Amino acid sequence: MIVNSTTVIGAVLRAVNDNTVVHPYGDGLLVDLPLSYGDGDGVRVLVEPMGAGYRVTDRATAASLLTMAGVNLFAGRAAEAFAEIMAGSGLNGIDAAPGEIATFGDADDLGRLVLDVAQASLRTDQLRWLAPRQAGTRFVDRVTDRVTAWAGRSRKLQRDAPIPLKSGRNRSVTLRVANDGKAAYVQAVSLRDPDQAAEHCYHVFGLSEIAKESRVAALDGSARDWPAAIVAELRTVSDVEFFDDPLSLERQLDKVVPPPQPALHQ
Repeated sequence: MIVNSTTVIGAVLRAVNDNTVVHPYGDGLLVDLPLSYGDGDGVRVLVEPMGAGYRVTDRATAASLLTMAGVNLFAGRAAEAFAEIMAGSGLNGIDAAPGEIATFGDADDLGRLVLDVAQASLRTDQLRWLAPRQAGTRFVDRVTDRVTAWAGRSRKLQRDAPIPLKSGRNRSVTLRVANDGKAAYVQAVSLRDPDQAAEHCYHVFGLSEIAKESRVAALDGSARDWPAAIVAELRTVSDVEFFDDPLSLERQLDKVVPPPQPALHQ
């Protein structure tokens, strides 16, 4: 069966339409979207008239969820990452309170405004991985939690995933993330035994037949924690991202496994 663009667009539009619910709220509307935060709560934005256009806001929901998860959005790495998200979102932040994600535009752009605010809110919620570490939590579990928050419902995750080798055999890596025929393979490289962890990652990725840009080594800590020689070796067989660098792992995975891009115009 051949799938054409009209069929796909129509199916996406029906799914979005059937699963989007609005509720009156003051002079505006609360819009429940078919999207979810990392804790399972649905994404809800407020659309309210303002002058000749509309203001759209997440009412600081993502910031509140982060607070409950133990993340201070207004200090340290979380604040830096939030500023980066806002800078790249294209939102004008009109009348936004601290932690609130908001924008303003005219009626012709209302659909895009709603989606842009929802996307920025979801990306902010992904910062929950910055919550203080629990004693005894393994690095592989921290990587898995972070990638799971990033992936949401739009990508499929597989733990201890087989990665095909040039010999025809398979070895396992920490995670496989896939969407629409594209996949990234992530190996967690812990500081608990850095030499052994790095050698294992180098060996598996070096023998793999998967394209280098689809192999991601997630290194514990920051660049200061790793000998330059080890990092240089790993970069010959994979992309290297440091766990303490906010959003770097997410940015690389977005390149390899981009999110679905539903067209909202017929």
